[in-house]
Amino acid sequence: MCDNRSKKFIFVPFCLMAQAYQAQGIVKYDWKGTIKPIMQLLIDNEINIIQMPCAESLYKNSLIREPKGLSKYNTIEFNEHCNELAEKVFKEIKNIINSGYEVLAILGIEHSPSCCVNYIYTNKGMEKRKGLFIEKIYDKLQKENINIPIIGINRKYINKTIKELKTFIENGSGFNEKKRRK
Repeated sequence: MCDNRSKKFIFVPFCLMAQAYQAQGIVKYDWKGTIKPIMQLLIDNEINIIQMPCAESLYKNSLIREPKGLSKYNTIEFNEHCNELAEKVFKEIKNIINSGYEVLAILGIEHSPSCCVNYIYTNKGMEKRKGLFIEKIYDKLQKENINIPIIGINRKYINKTIKELKTFIENGSGFNEKKRRK
């Protein structure tokens, strides 16, 4: 029996595939210009797509919420919530790797208090840092010496994100190889 299924995976933020999960008034970019090119790239390259949970909507138990900055979410309770969700994502990643499959990357959404990778708006202006949920995933991966690129989707500059994704997909190198700490 031949098994032709893809062994490559990418984890995506929940709102990439379901914009209704973003805070009210956040969706400014259309499906054709932002979501479709990324999803099409993944589909065309036969990459399995794993949708990560939406930390904010699960915490609020609602899809309807006002946009809030990092200072409003950076509480003990929300950080514990993000840690629990990150643990589930981490276990899924380890399961994929232990099954002999490859996790090419994890995608985040720039400017999100939970899922940004590089940049977030704060009451002090733009700050370079990871969102609370992505930070927890990153820390768990680092603790186990698992190196998976985490790429921030900047919807305003979507072509840059797509170019970066194409590079990872075309290189196909083992991003989830364990690195030894020196």
